[in-house]
This record gives sequence, structure tokens and C-alpha cells, in this order.
Amino acid sequence: MTQSTPQTGISLRVTKTINAPCERVFAAWTQPEHLHKWWGAHESFSAPIAEVDLRVGGKYRFGMLEPGKDAPYVAYGVYQEVIESEKLVFTWAFEKMPGDDPGFVPAETLVTVEFIDKGDATEVVLTHERFPDEHMRDEHQGGWFGCLDGLERLFASGS
Repeated sequence: MTQSTPQTGISLRVTKTINAPCERVFAAWTQPEHLHKWWGAHESFSAPIAEVDLRVGGKYRFGMLEPGKDAPYVAYGVYQEVIESEKLVFTWAFEKMPGDDPGFVPAETLVTVEFIDKGDATEVVLTHERFPDEHMRDEHQGGWFGCLDGLERLFASGS
């Protein structure tokens, strides 16, 4: 169960140009075999969980494991909009972690990822909205920068 986050107006927007065509970048974002290679808030993280039901109303779960930790951070949600190689819109919340407050109820936010064709490259524009507070937004900003850096490394490595 998640708690719907009120419309606070607190959001973030991050962009990154990836040296690969939109079709390949979209595939990397939506296919588990690719997500396992790059998903994580830092390059030292692994991505043991990548479950995707890519359709409007379909669910996803992405897990990233920090070195030395026993349990991954797991984000989950539902796809609200899917436009092949162009756009993804999905809800976003984190599963409860061991040691979290027993009364923890995850806040549900909204993520939009746009894939803008730049010829042989793709500009990825990620907008994350409906944060309950600025602290949560700031924590996510660092994570999204790390994830987009991982996506960039994936294509720099020739994948």
C-alpha cells in the first residue's frame, strides 16, 4: 500500500544526452536484461531486480543494491503512459526496508522520462514530481544523476 502524495509542486528535472539512438536508450530503460547492467544511484551499486510489464497499467520493480548491504532499495510503480522510444510516465514509490519505522508508508510520486531524438544521440529528460518535501526531492536528485550516469556508461562501453 502506498500513500498518495498531495500535489506539492515540489519536483526536479534532470537531463542527460546519451550517445545512442532513442530506440536503444528506450530499450535499455525498459528491458530487464539491460536494466541489470546500469540501474543504480552509483556506479558501485548492482541491479539485482528488474521486473517490467511494459504497458499502461503494467507494473515494474527496480532494485539497486549498495555494496556491503544485505537488502536492495526497491522502487515500484505502475506505468501511466508508454510511447515506444519517446516517453514513459510511471508512479514511483519505495518498498519498506529492514529497519524502517514500522509505521512507514511509502509516498507515491510521478516520474516522466522523455527520449528526444538528437540523431545518433538521445536527450533523456526526466521529470520527477509530487515530492512531499524538499529533502526527498534532493535525495532523489542525486540518485537520478547516478542512474543517468550509469545509462551513459552502458553505451560508452559499447553495449
